[in-house]
Parts: sequence; C-alpha cells; structure tokens
Amino acid sequence: MYADGSIFYDRIEALYQRCIGSGFKGIFLNGTTGECMSLNADERKKLVEAWVMCKRKNNNDDFKIFVHIGSCNILEAAEMAEHAQANGADGIAMVPTFYFRPRTLNDLVEQCKYVASAAPELPFYYYNIPSLTGVNFPLISFLEVAIREIPTFSGLKNSFNDLVDYQQCIHYAKGDYDLYWGTDEVFMMVYAAGNRHYVGSTYNFMSDIYFRMLDAYHACEYEKLTALQAEATSIYKILNDHNSLIAGKEVMRHIGIDCGPVRKPLKNLKPWESASMLERLRKTSFFELALEEKSFRT
Repeated sequence: MYADGSIFYDRIEALYQRCIGSGFKGIFLNGTTGECMSLNADERKKLVEAWVMCKRKNNNDDFKIFVHIGSCNILEAAEMAEHAQANGADGIAMVPTFYFRPRTLNDLVEQCKYVASAAPELPFYYYNIPSLTGVNFPLISFLEVAIREIPTFSGLKNSFNDLVDYQQCIHYAKGDYDLYWGTDEVFMMVYAAGNRHYVGSTYNFMSDIYFRMLDAYHACEYEKLTALQAEATSIYKILNDHNSLIAGKEVMRHIGIDCGPVRKPLKNLKPWESASMLERLRKTSFFELALEEKSFRT
C-alpha cells in the first residue's frame, strides 16, 4: 500500500518473486494477512487479476492462486467467487458471515454451498478462524456434512488451535481432502500428526526455518528440531508483542520487500516501537534466515 492506504499494485511482482524464491507452491490471496476486510470488493478483484497476470507472465502453471472471497455480504462473496473463476484462480476459500452469523452447522454449510456454486469449476475451501469471525463449530462435524453437500468441497484452511478436532479431520480426510494449517506456531506439531499443507503469515519472511525443521525431522535430528522450534518461538513472541500482522509488514520492508503501511483501522508501528522490535529481532537468527538466498525448492 501507499502511505495513504491505496494499493500499490506495481509492487506485486516483487512479492511474487519473493514467493517463488522462497520455495512456495502458491499464495492464499486476500486473506487476513492481506487485510482483506479492510479492502473493498473491487480492490480484492483487482488483486486477483494482478497476481494471475504475474503467474502468466512468468509462465508458471505450477504456482497456485487460492483466493479468499469471504465477506459479511454473502452476495458479494458469491460475486468475488465468480470473478476468481473467470480470471484464472486455482481455488477459492471463505470465512462465514460474521455479523449475521450462522446459528447452526447446517446454516454454515448452506452459505458455503451457495457461494461455492458461483464458481462450480473451482475447488472450494472453508476458512476457519473463530478468533476473528466468532463462528466456531467442530471442524470434524463440518467436514462430514460439507463433503456430502458441497460438490466442489476440497478441504479446509484452519487457523484455530483445537488440535484434537483437527487431528480427527486429518484421519477422516484420508488424504482425499487438502487440510491447510494456518497457525505457524505449531507447524511441526501438526506435521508430525500427518499434516502436509500450510498457509501462514510468517512464511513470507522466515520460510527457511521451516525448511530446516523439515530437514531435521526427516533426518531424525530431534535435538536440532527442538532448537529450531525454540528459535522460531522466540521470534513469534517478538512479533506478537507488536501485533504480528502489523509487525510482518514492518519486517518485510527491512528485508527488501516494501509492502507499505497497514490500512486503517490498524495502526502502524511508531518509530520507537519499530526500533525496539528490530533490536530484539537482531538478537535472534531472524535476519540471517530472512535474508539468505534460496533456490526454488519443491
């Protein structure tokens, strides 16, 4: 974004290249980290068009663009779903309406089915983030019904720490549905439980530590794995002390990908807050991990 909060679309190419260089297989576009609920529908549509253009310009069919189209206005969500399909997205996801919330599990499935039907050629994912929506049904119950009722249902994007419920989903899905874990702090815990799909904020600027965790896990180097997780935890704490979403944009600027300020009602860090955060991060391995050049990893 520019200083006035308008979107700096020309910077998307740099962020796209950062994703490729970090070894990502795709992007979850217009999600929480992308301040989706502070954007209007036209801006969200234009972002889809800009990201798809980057993908096509670089002739990279392997890079997937999943578009979050959730809104308090369900007609608007369906409209954005239709637009995502028409403009070459690879999948859609939605949070439930969170002002007039679904009162029952069937209400939730019904609204997901309605929005998914607007893009019948795209895989549909339910985005579960109760801390922001206030909607919290057991995911295993949702999964059982959604599989039957939504023809394009393909899985979940979960940002809630009920690990027992999520593990039940992993077992129930049996690899036939993609379950994307969205809480970076327990990345390795759910990997050990069988999870293989992830969407997260901190992958934007500290992806290497996760690849190192995976390498250590598969090499059975569990002491190294524990040390890496402890280091990641220390970094999370610093970011969370400054609101991790706002802090994320700040550190992106310091590693060379300036994503600009956050949009109101969020508030940017004051200079002394930024300086304090950066000083604490320098006492960790954050900048070593964030700045290390990496070739494309599959």
